[in-house]
Amino acid sequence: MRTRAVIAATALLMIVAGCSSDPTTDSPRASGTSQTPTAAAPAPRPSSYVALGDSFTAGPGIDPLQAGSGYCGRSQDNWPTRVADSLDLTLTDVSCSGATTADLASTVRSGALSTGPGLVTVSAGGNDGGLFLSLIRSCTAGSDACGSFVKQQVPPILKQTTTDVVSLLDAVRSAAPDARVVLVGYPRLMPADGTCDAVGIAAGDVATVVSAEEALDTALASAAEQADVPYVSARDASTGHDACAGDQAWTNGASPGTGDGIFFHPNRRGMAAVASLVEAAAKG
Repeated sequence: MRTRAVIAATALLMIVAGCSSDPTTDSPRASGTSQTPTAAAPAPRPSSYVALGDSFTAGPGIDPLQAGSGYCGRSQDNWPTRVADSLDLTLTDVSCSGATTADLASTVRSGALSTGPGLVTVSAGGNDGGLFLSLIRSCTAGSDACGSFVKQQVPPILKQTTTDVVSLLDAVRSAAPDARVVLVGYPRLMPADGTCDAVGIAAGDVATVVSAEEALDTALASAAEQADVPYVSARDASTGHDACAGDQAWTNGASPGTGDGIFFHPNRRGMAAVASLVEAAAKG
């Protein structure tokens, strides 16, 4: 069981290492007065939408992929595409597998928001400091490595991540002052307790991974609060939909189904679920 997880983690490292670190390189796409007071006109509905994010947004491995997405691996069935379709928005998807918060900040500086979008979603932090990859690698190697990484390295990584995500959100609001900006978190990978063959990690180490997942969610919630933007946390909603949940799982374990996402990443069900959460937040 552990051998399969180690192989999966190694394959995931190869996938992400091969991804572009610059999401911009292969991105798509009354006069007069009245004596009678009138009701204020409703705010105009946004017509365009820019999605910034990493592989949990892009959806690598979920067939079919968007034309021209290259190593970013953007799926035609990822949650930004579903949100755009549901809300009738014109989408520019610049999410990219392997992207860090710094990469997304570079994307913003490159002019990705120059079209004046009405909605911008941001999902970042999982790749900062090699968080997700290091977490999976160390926690498939054994308790000592897992506990050491989470206790010693995760706190400083998340402290910096919080600062960087706040800066990114500030940059987004500066570049798109009229947009509704929403920060989106990550769905659960691990079950609340216990383990299963799908994740191939010892129960004690699963609990350690869960503590890191919770810490990341808390860090992102803090960043959203500091930047004064709404935060969509997927943790509560994904309870019972972790990689051990079988037909109800929103994320894959070590052995994903063909064409339905990569190791320890969202599958098609997860993309649909996160899209529903984001749609509600986008409507304000």
